[in-house]
Formats: sequence, structure tokens, C-alpha cells
Amino acid sequence: MTVAIRHACASAESAEHLRRAVVADNPAYVSVTVEGTELIVRLTARSAASARSTLEDLMACLAAAERTRAASDA
Repeated sequence: MTVAIRHACASAESAEHLRRAVVADNPAYVSVTVEGTELIVRLTARSAASARSTLEDLMACLAAAERTRAASDA
């Protein structure tokens, strides 16, 4: 099973900030790229449950990175 999620960001810089925040912790079956102002997450998993678990963890990391970015911009 392959899953792709697109996340719209305020700017290409914000998208790249988020990518850099999570890329080091990603296993080989997860890729995070930037296209314009969008962050694109792709992952391959053996099951829907595995994909969901991985995405939940990754989304939590992205949310923390967004909060950190917003706090530093304020």
C-alpha cells in the first residue's frame, strides 16, 4: 500500500523548514519532498494499519515543527 499526502504551507520556505524538521527521523519507506509551497509525504506500508501508525507519528512530528516555526516567527 502506498499513501501520499499533500500539505499546503504558507511559503516554500515553510514547506522546506517542515521537510528538514522530519527528514532525519524518517525510515527508508517514507519520503518527504517539497513542490512549490506544498509538503508531500509518501510512504509504502504492508498494511493500512501500519500506514496509519506511521502517518500518525509523522503528523505529530510535523505539527510540533509547525508550532515551533510559528513560535520563532512571533
